Amino acid sequence: MAQRRAPAKPRKAEPVEDFDFLASQQSSGSDDQAVQLAIAQQLMASKEKKRKELEKKFFQAAKHKLTAEITATAEDVKSTVEATEKVYAKFILDYAAAEDAIRALWMEIKKEEQTLVDITRKQRAANDAMRLATEKAQIAGMAQVKEACHETRRIIGTVLPGAII
Repeated sequence: MAQRRAPAKPRKAEPVEDFDFLASQQSSGSDDQAVQLAIAQQLMASKEKKRKELEKKFFQAAKHKLTAEITATAEDVKSTVEATEKVYAKFILDYAAAEDAIRALWMEIKKEEQTLVDITRKQRAANDAMRLATEKAQIAGMAQVKEACHETRRIIGTVLPGAII
């Protein structure tokens, strides 16, 4: 950006007899250098001020953007956590319901098992009673057969006295 030079201040004319041309040239050059230095300092100060203003605007914009991003990310995280907690709570309830159903099935199985155990005990008791009755009947039958055998021998011995039986 081009800067305009400040208009030179009008100088008072000095009397000609005291006027030193070389000194006035040096003085004029010195004044020009001072003006140029002042302009350069103002330009540098202006550039520094603009740079600081740009930096300030940049940092404000960055802060605003960062805040917006952090807020958006925080909202995303919050909604994700809420959704995760909701899914987890549903899972826990479903899991508990499944566990209750499984427990009910196990209780039903246990009840049926107990019924089968009771039936087996009754059947075993009935089988034992039948076995004992069958053994008694077999023993009685064998006793009758033995008695019949003895009776048959006795009859044969009386009919045929010398027969070997």
